[in-house]
Amino acid sequence: MKSNKLRIGKIVNTHGLKGEVKVYPYTDYPERFKEIQYLYMENSDEKISVENVKISKNMVILKLSSILTIDDAEKNRNNYLFIDRDNARKLDEDEHLIADLIGCKVYDISEKYIGVLEDVLQYSANDVYSIKSENGKTYLVPAIKKFVPVIDIDNKKIIIDPIEGMIE
Repeated sequence: MKSNKLRIGKIVNTHGLKGEVKVYPYTDYPERFKEIQYLYMENSDEKISVENVKISKNMVILKLSSILTIDDAEKNRNNYLFIDRDNARKLDEDEHLIADLIGCKVYDISEKYIGVLEDVLQYSANDVYSIKSENGKTYLVPAIKKFVPVIDIDNKKIIIDPIEGMIE
């Protein structure tokens, strides 16, 4: 089942004395924060207005309506930020939201069960899928068409075509 909320970032630090927070964005388009009118803190359904956004290198600096002081900002450190799925940008046909990939069952091209996709590691060259097997072993597979020919979000299924040594 798809979640109605999507994780868009994590508060990692305070910024200044007026309650601004540094956010590590979970999007490849940090400017997206400038388009957001409101978001949610984890474990809350209360809408929080986004009052100001600055993009600084690989971080986003936010002023949120619910965080008024540096103490408030400090209390919210390590909280995740979410948006409504309806507010997510439109994806191309071959693009998928990480939130929809997590939990997919992974099989090889012969339909042998490998494990469950537990994380997507984001690197500059390409993403890497972290797959946890039933025996607890973790496999890392580059998220490129050569190794991941099929992603079926509707059936929560991913088919990989690993090279020798990738899954052992």
